[in-house]
Amino acid sequence: MNTEINELHAEIDRLKREIELKNGWISLLSHDFREVFGNLFFLTDGAINGSISQEDFFKLLPRIAQDAKKNLQTVTDTSQWIKTQVDGFRPQVSKFTAKELFLQLQKEFEEYLAEKNIAFELKGEGNLSFNSDSFLVFFMLKKILNNAIKFSHPGKPIYFEATKENGKLVLSVTDFGIGMDAMTQDTIFTFEGPKFQGTNGEVGAGLSLKIVREFVLLMQGEVKVDSTEEVGTKVTITIPEINL
Repeated sequence: MNTEINELHAEIDRLKREIELKNGWISLLSHDFREVFGNLFFLTDGAINGSISQEDFFKLLPRIAQDAKKNLQTVTDTSQWIKTQVDGFRPQVSKFTAKELFLQLQKEFEEYLAEKNIAFELKGEGNLSFNSDSFLVFFMLKKILNNAIKFSHPGKPIYFEATKENGKLVLSVTDFGIGMDAMTQDTIFTFEGPKFQGTNGEVGAGLSLKIVREFVLLMQGEVKVDSTEEVGTKVTITIPEINL
């Protein structure tokens, strides 16, 4: 009986998280799209009726482009998340190494890392191999690394480390950026937390860690964030290895 009750509570908690995520995601999409299309309408309408000069029009275009880029990323993230919800989640298992993940991430963010003069370094055993869903693991790491670069101070390194503990894969990304206070850390997995600009003025939708947590839970793992203001942040995901 106790087992059945515990399973019921676990299912209720899962459904509550899912509803919270979906409602928050819809609200965020609605807000962000209203904002970007409102700004675009204001800009084009002003150019047509002459209330905005040609010089001001071109000055405002980079902001519109930045907003559009942020919303495109949100749509892409939404699409990837929806794929895990259709007809139940089925991991696509393959074997890969820590170094392969590192090199993929390095290539994916080569320009962004160079732009901020950040050295991306592999710590630990690069030849460590494990079995898991390589697409989801890489997708989660992209979200984490993108945040790390965004909030890192130019010239500071970022470390990627992979280990195995008790048959589980432990992956961490450590940056030396602006960090977070305890209150902010308590809200980073909700839609109530504040939105921050990166150290180069980068903006985002604030979805990254929410998506990471959702995918980690799908894989029956956990995510942990350790952060100190003006010291940096370490994000660690732990997921069970899947037998081929």
